[in-house]
Amino acid sequence: MSDDARFRHPETPFPVGVEYYRGPTPRQDVWDGDFARIRAAGFNIVRSFSMWNHMEPRQGKYELEDFDLMFDLAEKHGLSVWMDLALATHGACPEWLTRQHPDINVVNHRGERLLGDASAATPQGSQVHCYDHPAWRRYGGDLLRHVVERYKDRPSLLIWGIWDGVAPPSADGSLCYCDNTRARYKDWLRGRFNLDTLNEHALRRYRTWDDVEPPRSNHNVVESLLFKRFHYENLADHLQWMVGEARSIDPNHEMRAHAAWNPRPWDETCAPHVDSWGMSMPSNELLTSDYPYRIADRAFAFDWSRSVGSNGRWWNEEIYAGMHRGGVTWKKQSDPRELTTLLWMTLVGGAAGTMFWQYRPEYLSFESPGYNLMALDGEPTPRFEAVTRAVAQIEAMSDHLPLECPKAEVAVVYHPESQELFGLDGENDRYLADVRGAYRTLWTHGIPADVVTPNMDWSGYRLILLPNLALMTEEARSRIEKTLADQPETRIVAEGSFGMYQMNGASSYSPPEGFADILGGRVADLSRVSDLDIARGRNVLQTSYGSVVLETECGYAVLEPKGDSEVVATLDGQTVGVRTADGRFTWLGLTLSAGFGDVASPLLTLGLAADAGISAPVAVEGDRVVPVVRDSRKGGRIIFAFNIESTEAHTTLKPQWSVASATDLLTGAPVPLADGAINLTIPPWELAVIHCT
Repeated sequence: MSDDARFRHPETPFPVGVEYYRGPTPRQDVWDGDFARIRAAGFNIVRSFSMWNHMEPRQGKYELEDFDLMFDLAEKHGLSVWMDLALATHGACPEWLTRQHPDINVVNHRGERLLGDASAATPQGSQVHCYDHPAWRRYGGDLLRHVVERYKDRPSLLIWGIWDGVAPPSADGSLCYCDNTRARYKDWLRGRFNLDTLNEHALRRYRTWDDVEPPRSNHNVVESLLFKRFHYENLADHLQWMVGEARSIDPNHEMRAHAAWNPRPWDETCAPHVDSWGMSMPSNELLTSDYPYRIADRAFAFDWSRSVGSNGRWWNEEIYAGMHRGGVTWKKQSDPRELTTLLWMTLVGGAAGTMFWQYRPEYLSFESPGYNLMALDGEPTPRFEAVTRAVAQIEAMSDHLPLECPKAEVAVVYHPESQELFGLDGENDRYLADVRGAYRTLWTHGIPADVVTPNMDWSGYRLILLPNLALMTEEARSRIEKTLADQPETRIVAEGSFGMYQMNGASSYSPPEGFADILGGRVADLSRVSDLDIARGRNVLQTSYGSVVLETECGYAVLEPKGDSEVVATLDGQTVGVRTADGRFTWLGLTLSAGFGDVASPLLTLGLAADAGISAPVAVEGDRVVPVVRDSRKGGRIIFAFNIESTEAHTTLKPQWSVASATDLLTGAPVPLADGAINLTIPPWELAVIHCT
């Protein structure tokens, strides 16, 4: 956790809050009683989610009395306020603005103008305006500056939410092609290319800048990647402007923005411009699903946010407090223990704090009843009661907080440009599944892993996994080369589509691009294990760690080794894995997870870790639990043992370090040691928290 004194909550090292007000709901006559109950339950923060057209229904006339009341009541009840300004992504701009400037609306790739719309979270109107229109900064900036000036000195103010759900303006999934965006794109290109170098990069024959237009189909891969990169840098520029405007008035409060629970290609570009980063995340049908260990994907999101956040500072900004959208029929409700597990995992992930989305239901749309902690009538649900108990447990161990998250020995490389490439081919989900696949298996076996990009420091890792690093950017190539040259103790394992594309997005003439000679091999062919292959037994992968059966369809590269490279994996007699003679660089022509239902094969993953001298810091015997180790502020280490199963776990933990004494932080009782081992019984979907000295 980043322990930045400037932004520390005045009362607790791990604040927990709730999203409360999305004007105009809930109605104001329930606020006082709700705030009293929120504070009594141990929550510290109430959050607004403001809509531009609600705050400024007439040009220059700001109607903010409801927000004044929110601050007043927060101060009455000893709560902090998290103030969001939804000028972008969520919420509509005022109707008078689109009336005065009809060209402010987003235009899709077919030239169609986006008209007024709504969403479950924004029933009063969704975002239809493009940030590239000058009127957005002019009038949005007026509101931003007015709100910051109005509330900057309120004693309850804790955080400015500058941008909720940072994302480019879009229409029906299309990026914006309005005149202002197209003009900015051309200026962006001119700043990086002259016409000759643009032609060389894009393999075009433009003879005048008048002919240069953004691509309107993903099939134009090279130019689509350029247009995407422009949008992300442009997005970061808008975010930086908003933060700069707010900070010029209020340099004292935290400025933050959030993303989704899946990493997105623009996160790393945008995150450095705010004081902290974060995400929103569904909570239901995780532990209650047929594979409860998919909750590891949330741990991956936490590690990604910590990795990309400024100085490691991040918030879990939205744990959805219930099911997905409700309406007149209802979905599987979140089990209370799903919420408490996510709360504890957030703490363990080194977050600055967490928020629940939301306290009461959204009464104006079919999100109601949906993501709420409280029932429609404002009375507690079992979810609220369970979270209240967990908040009290965390507060009772506050002298151990903030936790320190030590650097892992394993790094999983997330590559934004490769995700973008997969997305252009409609395979974004495949990329995300593979980048999380090995992480899932490592996490469930108690081996910590960091999530990094080629722009980050790779030093100190013993094992670096490169799932589907398909687009060989200059940053990726140089980072791999530097690691091989400077870190003789580090092993690199490339999985799946590695270096199949050049830096500009064209297919490689000699894959893996830039590394064919180093690896000593070539790509002889590409194919797929089909359902028929599985049915007929042509799905046995022979590896240096033993044989393993591919359970689900997956693609693979047929490799042809050269020189002194070693064959480490074959499939149906074809080579699908090679390794350099020194054992430091391996390429598997299929990912560790694609053929195993998106969960990396333990045989392969743990074998690769063992080759690098890596084992779990806590050995587990008996029933399966997930141990996570963190350093306590008081000294010593804390083991958080999560029971992800629906049955009681009887387990023995054997820390791989000397333990003199152990204390159960949930009960305060000493824990007996048997030759340094800890025997535990953990109820279904609960955890044990053991402080070891």
